[in-house]
Parts: sequence; C-alpha cells; structure tokens
Amino acid sequence: MTIKSFGRSRCLVYGVLAAFVVFVTPVWLAAENPGSGSISGFIYAKDVKTPVSGAVVKIRNLSDMKEMASLPTDANGMYSIAGIPEGRYLLGVSSGKEDFNLDYALYVKAGELGKVSVALAPGGGGPESSGTTAKKKGFFNTVGGRVLIVAAIGVGLYFLIVPHEEASPIR
Repeated sequence: MTIKSFGRSRCLVYGVLAAFVVFVTPVWLAAENPGSGSISGFIYAKDVKTPVSGAVVKIRNLSDMKEMASLPTDANGMYSIAGIPEGRYLLGVSSGKEDFNLDYALYVKAGELGKVSVALAPGGGGPESSGTTAKKKGFFNTVGGRVLIVAAIGVGLYFLIVPHEEASPIR
C-alpha cells in the first residue's frame, strides 16, 4: 500500500474521525457546563431487591432552594439527573404511592458522577414504620434524672443550712 492509497482508504478516514469525536466530545461537554455534576442510581422497594419503575427523583439545592427532577425510573428502577450545579442538595423520591425524603444532604461536585441508590422504606425502618409511635421520655422524667434532682437539692440545702465558720486552731 502506497502513501497515496493509504490516505484514500475509507476505513482509515472513518477511524480517524471516530477517534477525534471520542477524544474531543468530553472536552466540549465540559466546556458547555463546567460547574456541573450529575447523579444516578437505582430506586428499590422496601425489600431492597425489587426495582421501582415510574418513580421520580427530585433534588433541592440548599442554598437557593431550586429543584431539579429526573425522568421517571425505568423498569430496572434506574434514574439519572445531569447538569446539576455544584453544591449541597436534599434528595427525595416520589413514587406512585408515596413521597419519601432523605434526612441528610448530599454534595454534588462539578465534573463528577455521584451514585445514589435508595430503598423506599417509610420512616427509615424505625419504630414509626410499624405504625406505633413511641414517645421518648425527657431526661428529668427518668430515674437518673430524678436522682440528679434530689442530689442537687441536697447539696444546695447543705450549703444553706450548715454554718460555715472559719476553722480555728484553738478550738
């Protein structure tokens, strides 16, 4: 194969163009939205095995309260949100039956993909999820709190009642 025929090969031209596109496309995407990241993951049912289809994942920026949402999850429960400005976000999931919110914030970093998978369990699997709400006792309504109150009153009365005279070496 001579140099003239080498430059005229269609496979070589297509290969060079494909390599150019593969190497330059990430640069173009980064230049379009340099301060953004993305998140993706899966939404599962309470059993952490069954994917939930049709759920929408929503995130809310903690600094400006702007909200973004994913498309409904596919049959595998997969979602994706791209073009998210860097910052701290709250994440929530809206399924066909209920709405669920995470109790912690997640940080989206520019130029990176975060992977967050969620199992939809009401109340986070605590005692609230079984339908019974246990009222937590205050500290001073417990035995330890009452002992602390009695001890504090006893020490206070001791310093009020017992005379505090200066010790004398003669007496």
